[in-house]
Amino acid sequence: MSEAVEPKLDQIQAALRARVRHSSAHCPELDRLFPGSYPRVLVRGDGAYVVDDHGRRLLDGGGHLGACAVGHGREEIGAAMAEQAATLEWASLDLGLSHPVAAELAERLTPLVPVDDPLFLFGSTGSEANETAFKVVRAYHRRQGRPDRVKIIGRDGSYHGSTYGAMSATGIPESREPFAPLVPGFVHVTQPSPGRCGLCTVEGGCSLECARDVERAILREGPDTVAAVIAEPIAFRQAIKVPHDGYFPALRDICTRHGVLLIVDEVITGFGRTGRMFGLDHWATTADIVTVAKGITSGYAPLGAAAVSGEIAAAFADAPLAHISTYAGHPVSCRAALATLDIIEREGLVESAARGETVVRECMERLRDELGCVRHISAKGLLTSVEIDLPGREQPADAVRRICHECYERGVILRSAAEGPRAAVYFYPPLVVTADDIREAFAAVADALRVVVAAGLER
Repeated sequence: MSEAVEPKLDQIQAALRARVRHSSAHCPELDRLFPGSYPRVLVRGDGAYVVDDHGRRLLDGGGHLGACAVGHGREEIGAAMAEQAATLEWASLDLGLSHPVAAELAERLTPLVPVDDPLFLFGSTGSEANETAFKVVRAYHRRQGRPDRVKIIGRDGSYHGSTYGAMSATGIPESREPFAPLVPGFVHVTQPSPGRCGLCTVEGGCSLECARDVERAILREGPDTVAAVIAEPIAFRQAIKVPHDGYFPALRDICTRHGVLLIVDEVITGFGRTGRMFGLDHWATTADIVTVAKGITSGYAPLGAAAVSGEIAAAFADAPLAHISTYAGHPVSCRAALATLDIIEREGLVESAARGETVVRECMERLRDELGCVRHISAKGLLTSVEIDLPGREQPADAVRRICHECYERGVILRSAAEGPRAAVYFYPPLVVTADDIREAFAAVADALRVVVAAGLER
């Protein structure tokens, strides 16, 4: 018998290009700018870092899409998952069946989530968690004798997933319009972001007209037709957009007064990312439903959930919701979540994220001083972005590709996105990142931005 031969690196890259769809990466455009460089192939992780197929060690400042909380390569989580797989690899939460790991995880999450007396509807992803929330709110109102309450109010500039209901709630045209027609019954209002909301300015600060815009929409549509409002504590698209401290208390009050349920999408902000266990904790406010994913397992296994208040759950006590998800509460994923929570709590990673914000802000202010292109800084914990003016002689899409490329070449994986003549550069590393890691990363980012700005001016 011949020994198995490891595929060559160029064969792996060719297979990936030919057979695997990569999100937010258009290989022909990347090839035009950087021939033969993409896709980058990551082969190993270690804490806040990953290693690629050329042996380059890179700080993961966003390639994990917000999932990695406790760092890459945690043997403790892998061992817990392997042990669970060897004991009971899978059991459904259907046909009167269950398993103890789901119970353990639900009990562990109960005192943490900003929902009163929660019931957990487990699934696999954040998109699925939001879809579940939409089904729950519509079914809840129907059972309460309010069948016309079906509309969901979302916000411009917010992202809630890639499935059809979640996409219909999303307030980002490029994420919605190519897939029209969308699900009916979704309405959008302005976002709580001065300068983007159309109601106030960055210089003047938030007037909370954004919250009042939600109430105006409820009254315009008719309160007896609105089932729920969905909102991220801190929206991610365009830039990191931290709302005014009065926004969520006002939103909670508006929803309560009009009998509208409040869904808070904590898929990115949950599990310590913002320097609190949940983003909503910054404003001492509760939701009727909180949706989670990503950080719940730190990306080690797919898992999502909709945490529904006890008051809502009581409406289904006599006749359960007609909802099923094959991998709901998957035992291996639940075990990964429990191991993740162990590490978050034992290593004080929520507090670490809060301390990390100070270091990131210090680095971003230095960027502002050193580079004339920095326009706005935003951070909550380790969910951060800096907005820059793009050089005018290069297409914005090419400029942001070049930013990401030049950062990678200097040992940092970052995300960037254009909005008109500006770009947001996002930095949201694993919560185990150190102050020295952050400072080294921003030194690399500063160098990369100088190169991109200079190149753009020459074109």
